[in-house]
Amino acid sequence: MLLCLVLNLVSCAGYRVVNRGNPFEEDSIRSVAIPMFINRSSYAGLSGPFTREISALLSSYPELKISTNSNTSSDALLIGIIDSPKRYAQAFQTTASKFTAGELRESIGERAQFYLPTASTFIVTLRVILIKNPTTADKKLLLSEIGDKLTNHPKVIFQNSFSYTPNFNRESKDTINADSGGIVNYPKTKRYFDQTIDQVAKQSAVDLRELVLNVF
Repeated sequence: MLLCLVLNLVSCAGYRVVNRGNPFEEDSIRSVAIPMFINRSSYAGLSGPFTREISALLSSYPELKISTNSNTSSDALLIGIIDSPKRYAQAFQTTASKFTAGELRESIGERAQFYLPTASTFIVTLRVILIKNPTTADKKLLLSEIGDKLTNHPKVIFQNSFSYTPNFNRESKDTINADSGGIVNYPKTKRYFDQTIDQVAKQSAVDLRELVLNVF
């Protein structure tokens, strides 16, 4: 399965790494709370995979304590916001299709023939914000429409966005008999989509690791 990844780093607050046991030691951050990421995208079920992979990454630093409870007394809070185009036509683009000929022709009955998508690409972005000792007002501001513009907020250690355009397969088979896959097999297509999301989430952890291990 082809996975096309485009990394877009939109902002960085001058972060410098000095300790690979804890990349945030320079800012006196020894514990980070990572609540479930916010899913503002057009796709369901994205919060879990992205939160899990990013949490696993930061948990791998032996001198950094990770909590999933944002109400704890952690030194910093990592906010994750997942987004995408809001309209379906913008969120998904067909990259491969096939005509309803042959066995598929019998499956559609009297309807006019058409093209079935067999592969699609979609757009998903992840914005991550590490903020030190945030107040409720700080969190509301960062989650607002202008939140991604606050690159010079005194408490923000870094704020970056990662953009991905992965491709996934769509299952389409005939419906001639009971053993056929169905002209559009939603469960298999959903599984392909979920597998692709898992890959993107894993890549986002790799990209975040590269971010925090490099000097900007």
